[in-house]
Amino acid sequence: MQRWGKKFSASPHLDRPASPSCPDRELLALCRTSIMPNRRLLLVATVAIALTAGRRAIASTPVGLDMEGMDRSVRPGDDFYAFANGTWQRAATIPPDRAWTGAPITMQDRTAADIRSIIQNAASRPGSRMGDLYASYIDQSTITAHGLAKLRPWLNQVAAAADHSRLAAVMGRLAPYDVGGLFAIGIGEDDKAPGAMVVTIKQGGLVLPGRDLYLAGGGASVRLSAYRSYLERILTLSGVDTALDRADAIVAFETALAQVHRAPSDARNADASYNAYTVTDLEREARGFDWRSWLGAMKLDGRPRYIVAQPDALAGEAAVWARTPIRVLQDYLRVRVLTTYARYLPPAFADARFALFGTALAGTAEQPPRWRQGVSLVTNLLGDDVGRAYVAAHLTPEARGQAARLVKNIVAALDAKLAAAAWMTPTTRIRARAKLAQTRLKIGYPDRWPAGAQVPIARDDLIGNVARLNAARFADLVARLDRPIDRDAWVAPVTVPNAFASAGANEIILPAAILQPPLFDPKADAAVNYARIGATVAHELCHLFDDQGRKYDEHGALRDWWTQADVEAFQQRERALIAQASSYEPLKDVPVNGALTIGENIADLAGLEVAYAAFRNLPASARPMLDGMTADQRFFIAWAQAWRSAYREPFLRTLLQSDAHAPGRERALTVRNMDAWYAAFGSAAEGRLFLPEHERVRFW
Repeated sequence: MQRWGKKFSASPHLDRPASPSCPDRELLALCRTSIMPNRRLLLVATVAIALTAGRRAIASTPVGLDMEGMDRSVRPGDDFYAFANGTWQRAATIPPDRAWTGAPITMQDRTAADIRSIIQNAASRPGSRMGDLYASYIDQSTITAHGLAKLRPWLNQVAAAADHSRLAAVMGRLAPYDVGGLFAIGIGEDDKAPGAMVVTIKQGGLVLPGRDLYLAGGGASVRLSAYRSYLERILTLSGVDTALDRADAIVAFETALAQVHRAPSDARNADASYNAYTVTDLEREARGFDWRSWLGAMKLDGRPRYIVAQPDALAGEAAVWARTPIRVLQDYLRVRVLTTYARYLPPAFADARFALFGTALAGTAEQPPRWRQGVSLVTNLLGDDVGRAYVAAHLTPEARGQAARLVKNIVAALDAKLAAAAWMTPTTRIRARAKLAQTRLKIGYPDRWPAGAQVPIARDDLIGNVARLNAARFADLVARLDRPIDRDAWVAPVTVPNAFASAGANEIILPAAILQPPLFDPKADAAVNYARIGATVAHELCHLFDDQGRKYDEHGALRDWWTQADVEAFQQRERALIAQASSYEPLKDVPVNGALTIGENIADLAGLEVAYAAFRNLPASARPMLDGMTADQRFFIAWAQAWRSAYREPFLRTLLQSDAHAPGRERALTVRNMDAWYAAFGSAAEGRLFLPEHERVRFW
């Protein structure tokens, strides 16, 4: 996410943690901030009889299989997801303050409750950073009394910028406070020079999550109408007259930006996204924007080079900026300020923001309870403070040690898979195994916690607190440009129930919060643990060899180390998986974007293959028959149940149009590519999902 570097990919089971300005984790990608991640950081009766012929029962527990949630009237080969989850699916109710529900939400709720007790205890003692920040968010009477006063200095700067160059400078000055602007800016390790830090500039400027929400089709007109209403409301609340006309002009401006944006799937091409520019190159190739004023305001001027991700998009955006009247641009930047800080303003502003991002884009009827939003805010902005306390209370050394042993087994299974990959040339196999051997495995929490900046936090100054903490984070990123890289540092909070991979850093991270039910429990059936946390670990490791990760060598350098024969063999498999994913249509006329989701789909399939291999390496005593179910059957059912999910239609539509992760049902069906799944369920696997052997996609 926004502060994680070097092509970080989120876990397969869980949605990504939100940025500080968008703490509602269930909204996935429904907001963007000024700091984006640097690339170096992604069914038959015979089986029904077998499953019910009991010797001893498996209890439905948070760490085991949900037996009652299955629908055994469905053939596994017709719809394996429904077979594993059908009864649960029919009974699933989405809470009014959620856009969807499923296993990740259970983990988020449990983690939030655990953190709530930590933070509320801290809030009872004035002087605690966590407690004081939380108290400033809960104190709505003070927030209402302040009104817009805390934002007036910024809004006045925007209004006083009389020309495009001055406004570019103001936009740069606001970026450290998490206010988005025309372009996205990132600071991270240089893809082609490991050990050096660099500034990356990408296309940006859109308030809605993705260009397709502005363009024709897929319900774009409905989304734009909701956005227009939001703009009119937020501008009116801030004291602007003729708000409707001015809202129309902002929508027209952003639509023009969307029209020059590259497709989201294009960002998966790491080579095409690496273009070294000087500031003079920017001025020549992207005319119409004052690059020096903007970069200088962020203290990012004078760098020897900048990495530009989408040169043609930046040129197009600069041209749109240049031809747009200054008043429209002032209104646009005013809206960016208000949108970022709306949840910290009086209720009318927060309600307007939620009506757009929560209701119109995600279908959520109610805002989350105030305490949960406060917990998200504190966790995002004071992650290390919260993390220390959370780890002390909720992750034992024994659980961490068992997770580490499971990870070791997964690594060994992937190494064996790489060694046996007949489609790879011998030289590339050797290099791939060397890369895996050098991969850093970060489990649970860092061995050394960072000191962190001591930012003043006041109980009666919420916006000031958020602004200062964001600015300190930005300043730390800028300072890293001239500091040696700390390979032991964690770039993901330990309190996020997620997992991450970085091809550029050649590492994976399993935070403490993911080492909990229903993904992991030291006492759980091995079939369940390996199908869930095991597949999660393997998923992240396989990201290091997916369509993006494979381009980074063992040192994290973006370097062509595969032979052409290897590339062609990989791309043949890639194309087949893209076509398979694109054949799924979760909503009428809105299919899965196979090209956009390919990295996650590769990691899902390859990761499940690796996790299964590691599971089969366990002694037979760890893979018993239970309740008439073989260990392999339990493994695959546990996988499918980890993907159970129910979505509100607007949220599902937004996800399909803008997110690199396919919906849960479709991701569960990757089992149809595995010979072991067909063997586990026998003739019951011969149904609508059946793929002949030559059509099954295999990577490792």
